[in-house]
Amino acid sequence: MSVLTRPRASFFAPTPPSITPRPPRRLRPTYSAFSTFKCLAVAPRRPQNFNSGFTSSYDPTLDKGRGPIFAKSTFGVPQFYPRDLKRHVDDYVVGQDRAKKTICSVIFNHYQGLRRRQHHEAQDQRLREKLQRQRHAQERGLLDRAGYNNGGMTTPPVEGDELPARSDNVRQTARSLPEEIFETISDDFCTPDDSDVPHHVKIGKSNILLLGPTGVGKTYILETLSKKLNVPFTISDCNSFTQAGYIGQDVEACIERLLIEANYDIKATEHGIVVLDEFDKIAKRETVNGRDVGGEGVQQALLKLVEGTKVTVNIKEQRSSRPTSAPTNNYGSSSAPPTPPTGKVDQFTVDTTNILFVFCGAFVGLDKTVLRRVSKPSIGFGSEIRSGRSSSMSGSKEILPQEMYSHLPHQPVMPTTSNATSPSGAFTPLDLATPADLQAYGFIPELIGRMHNICALSPLSLDELYRILTEPRNSLVAQYTALFETYPSRLAFTRRALYAIAERAAKNETGARGLKMEMERVLAEPMFDAPTPYVLITEGCVSGIEKACYWGKDGRLELERRRDDEDGRDKAGPVEEVRFEQFRQAGQSGA
Repeated sequence: MSVLTRPRASFFAPTPPSITPRPPRRLRPTYSAFSTFKCLAVAPRRPQNFNSGFTSSYDPTLDKGRGPIFAKSTFGVPQFYPRDLKRHVDDYVVGQDRAKKTICSVIFNHYQGLRRRQHHEAQDQRLREKLQRQRHAQERGLLDRAGYNNGGMTTPPVEGDELPARSDNVRQTARSLPEEIFETISDDFCTPDDSDVPHHVKIGKSNILLLGPTGVGKTYILETLSKKLNVPFTISDCNSFTQAGYIGQDVEACIERLLIEANYDIKATEHGIVVLDEFDKIAKRETVNGRDVGGEGVQQALLKLVEGTKVTVNIKEQRSSRPTSAPTNNYGSSSAPPTPPTGKVDQFTVDTTNILFVFCGAFVGLDKTVLRRVSKPSIGFGSEIRSGRSSSMSGSKEILPQEMYSHLPHQPVMPTTSNATSPSGAFTPLDLATPADLQAYGFIPELIGRMHNICALSPLSLDELYRILTEPRNSLVAQYTALFETYPSRLAFTRRALYAIAERAAKNETGARGLKMEMERVLAEPMFDAPTPYVLITEGCVSGIEKACYWGKDGRLELERRRDDEDGRDKAGPVEEVRFEQFRQAGQSGA
């Protein structure tokens, strides 16, 4: 008996004639994470023309860990150097080359150290954030491998009595996890060293002490530099400082003024410059009642302020029952005085660690202390005879041999001789001042040790006084000429008149301030008789022999002739050609 079985459909089922087999599907090639395909997902698509350049941008700061060539520093080159600062100061200040070089170097190094510190802090912060992300990823990976992140469970389960076997497994797994995952309270109060963050060299600040007579440009140099650096700058008078608890200002008042100059910006205030003028006035001195509230007590208060501390400045809010408007005038628009930010904030905490302190003072009599220390005795064989009459200008005479100044930096190009009378850039006995001399003058050694640079400014010579009248951008001749143009008047000086003004200012022994005093005396009558079209100041006008010369609107040629006659210029040659040109211009103008 035969058994019939049904054939399998897979072998005997006919294929429909209308259906054709589909070609095999091409698999898309896979790309790794560093392939160009993934980059094209975020970058612009490359154009079809492969001969053209790639149009996308490249940021080198995004490439990390690609080799030592990509680990370049982003600190950058400074925008200026000390010689650039000195070149800027030379446009406003005449002479004092040694002081300019020292001050520019100190200020440049101070702010270069601040830039370096900020750069390292930013790098360390980015490194800490990177290490924190890596540590978090490692901890997450350990928890994933332990099985605690499956099913929403993110922490090890609490041990229980129902499942002792599970509790043993949990306890055994928890021992294998690192201790950093769980928060523990340590009994060790010593902060461990962070080996992951590199330790950088910390550059400290260098304060500076400026010595020199009045009117030689101590504060003017610093004011000019502050405008170039665009940093908060303030000058405080040490005469008003008293010890805490007495009538007067505390030493923290200089930080309050710096905060006001910075428009209440604490970060800008902590990078400013504080100039303590009349610093020699807080030297300790003997008093009748034995209590020196403005001397040694102020020096003690300056110790922590100069070294670096956090000062709390209290700003009182300016509130009134009715609003007051600023008075208006005819010379410009009214401007309200700056007020502190409104609200309940009345305290500002300022860190003085990065504030540069500059001490300035005339230190009258300090040169005598230096001379007693370095000079030879004035009696006996081989002694040097010195003049008993000393000038009121400290260190204004060259009475020591040049060999004693050979160790000082920034030596003048042309060595001066002892026969020169007040040469430009000459050394003075104040250049040889030491901390021992300052201590004998009345300063405590703790404060002297915080002055890392001692620089002395030379008295101004006659040639420098003449250059101050004409060369700087804001010279006195340019100032009074612009003032007379507002009358309107044309003011002119002869060369001999300017030399006479410089000579009289040098006799006053008040430095560059004596020049303005003489200019006010000479121009007193022309300013009262204004307006006159043309005014000429001659040598006789400075000495008081004759009055100032006045001309009308057609007196320009006569003024130039009178000025040439007094200055002794040659009347032949190019002068006649210039005068003919002047006649032609005067004819065209209708004068």
